[in-house]
Amino acid sequence: MLKSSDRTEIIKVGAILFAITAVAALILAVVNSCTAPVIAHNDKKTQELAMKKVLPEAQSFDKVEFNPEEGSCVKEIYSAGDAGVAVKAAPKGYGGEISMIVGIDNDFKVTGLEIVSQSETAGLGANCENEDFRKQFAGKTSGIEVVKENAKDNQIDAISSATITSRAVTKGVNEAVDTVKQMRGVE
Repeated sequence: MLKSSDRTEIIKVGAILFAITAVAALILAVVNSCTAPVIAHNDKKTQELAMKKVLPEAQSFDKVEFNPEEGSCVKEIYSAGDAGVAVKAAPKGYGGEISMIVGIDNDFKVTGLEIVSQSETAGLGANCENEDFRKQFAGKTSGIEVVKENAKDNQIDAISSATITSRAVTKGVNEAVDTVKQMRGVE
């Protein structure tokens, strides 16, 4: 049985811990509210830069309204006039979503691929950001396949020991091209 003084001490310690936790939560909320706009601005700039890289001839990008199919990894589409479209996709890789921008010309060929953010395994799946991997997609169209080596035609070589990531990026590119084709009534 607890003594009265022990109960008082437990309540006192509990109140102190609650106060410390409340102050810490308040500080985190204030810091988050101050940094959230800066983070959002930086994310937007990063995305705009990626769109310029995949469609360098584009003068401007206008967001296109569309209804993505359920389960699609395509998140946003931006028209760049005669230069084509930039598609933001986020397929699920080994370590989570791989946010990327896919440039597609008016003939439905990939003009470029930029990885905006990813959390794949360092030294393996994170190599999806390497230009040697990304440049394989240029000039390809929908139906791209992943092979372990000696890619031909509409195939890409997988990242060594990271086929899940390679397939995820390829899925994102394929869905981007297919979504643009569907929007334009081409099958």
